[in-house]
Amino acid sequence: MKNLKIKLMFLLVAAGLYSAKAQKGMLYPKFPESFEGQEIKPDGYAKATNELTTGKWWFYGARIDSFANDHPTSGKNAARFVGNNTKPAYVQMNFDLTDGASKVIFWYSSYGAKADKPGKLQLEYSVDGGKEWKNAGEEIETKSKIKQAATINLDIKGNVRFRIQKLGLGSEKEDAAVSNGRVSLDDFSVYKN
Repeated sequence: MKNLKIKLMFLLVAAGLYSAKAQKGMLYPKFPESFEGQEIKPDGYAKATNELTTGKWWFYGARIDSFANDHPTSGKNAARFVGNNTKPAYVQMNFDLTDGASKVIFWYSSYGAKADKPGKLQLEYSVDGGKEWKNAGEEIETKSKIKQAATINLDIKGNVRFRIQKLGLGSEKEDAAVSNGRVSLDDFSVYKN
């Protein structure tokens, strides 16, 4: 009987460890964030907090829209960054995910209008509620007008939040050599660690 209890306890512990390990690498509930279900605001690229499916997101120099040139990956909406920005623009989570992050995947492209040049993006993360931000992966240049997936592998434990920064590279109106067009973003996914 004692051996049976020991075996049963071993099986329960092993099942618990397996369950915890199985959670690693799983997509967080409610993700990917597809920027759907939000009323499109007519105030351009002004600062705004948007209540989205995954939580509250802060937009600065960015907006949600449904133009064909945004090339949504899913649904009808995508997030779009302003072009010719001289300061960084952001699409930023205003909430923490509690089980760290093993990977982030999102879809991006240059805005589909013929005149729009590529821009550059940088994924960033914060483990202290958004006080300090660190780069995750390399800068991404949006060379294509067709959505491409960016996959950034990570090993972040505990609370984490993310933002995508569009670099403020300047205006082609002031310098024709500047490449800093509008950028479209969709289906932002975070996987547990």
